Amino acid sequence: MNDTSDADKATPSRRKRRGTGPFTTPEQEMLQAQADAQAQTPLPPERLAPDKPVTPKFGRYERPDFERVESMLASFAARRLQPFMEQVMKGFFNAATPQERNSPELQTAFYSFFLYGYRDPKGIRVVDLFANAGVPLDGRQRAALDACLQARLALVAVDDINPGKQRMRGKDILRDETVTVLDKNISQALQPGDRLLGWQIPWGTSWQPIGVAQRIEARRAHALDRAIETLCNSLRAVRLELPDRHAANLFWVVHRVANMPIG
Repeated sequence: MNDTSDADKATPSRRKRRGTGPFTTPEQEMLQAQADAQAQTPLPPERLAPDKPVTPKFGRYERPDFERVESMLASFAARRLQPFMEQVMKGFFNAATPQERNSPELQTAFYSFFLYGYRDPKGIRVVDLFANAGVPLDGRQRAALDACLQARLALVAVDDINPGKQRMRGKDILRDETVTVLDKNISQALQPGDRLLGWQIPWGTSWQPIGVAQRIEARRAHALDRAIETLCNSLRAVRLELPDRHAANLFWVVHRVANMPIG
C-alpha cells in the first residue's frame, strides 16, 4: 500500500532549477551575479559600510594579504564584468579631459570606485558579488576580504600628524566623526588643516588608505566647502549621502578643487 497522499504528490519541489548556459550580454552576467549575491541576503545599502571600523572577525591581516585579495577581486571583475565595467568607466570619465582619461592615477581612482563604490539599484557592489562567489579564502586573506567589504570613501580634515608613528588624526567631515589613519606616505605628505579624500579599509580601530588619495591644501578648504554645498544642492542630497550614494560626483568635485588655480 502506498501511503503517499495525493496532496503530497501534487506538492511541487521547492528546489529551483538553474540554467547553466553562457550569458550573451553583460547585463545578463551582472543579473546572474546579483542573483547569487542576493541569495545570501545582503545588508541594505545604508548598512554595508559601517560608520566605525570593526575589527575583522577572522583576525588581523597584513598589507600583502589585502593586496592579494584585491588582485583576486580585480581579476573577478575583469573576467565576469568587463563589458559592464567599460560602460561604467565611460560614465565616470564622461566630463573628463583626454589627459584625465589617460592619467594612471585617475584610472586607479576609477577602479577603486568600481570595486567598492559603484552600486546597482539594490545597493550591491562588485566586492559584494565577489564575496558571495564562493572563492576559498582562509585566515588572514579572509580577514582582508572582510575589511574590503567595509571599504568606504572618506573626506578627512587633518588635525594632527605623527610621522614617527605613521599616523594621522582628523575628522571625517561628511560623516562627522573622528578618525585615525595609518600610512607612512600620507603622514609625511600632509599638513594640519589639509583635507584628504580617499578609500579606506579598517585596521583594528583605525583606517588605512587604499588606491590613490587626493590631497586638498588647507588654503583650498573654504573653496571645497562651497563646492560640496553646491554639489549637495544640485543632487538634493545631504552631506552624509555623498560618499555612499554619490561617490563619483564627490570624487570629481574634490579633484577639481584640488587642482584649480588660486590667485
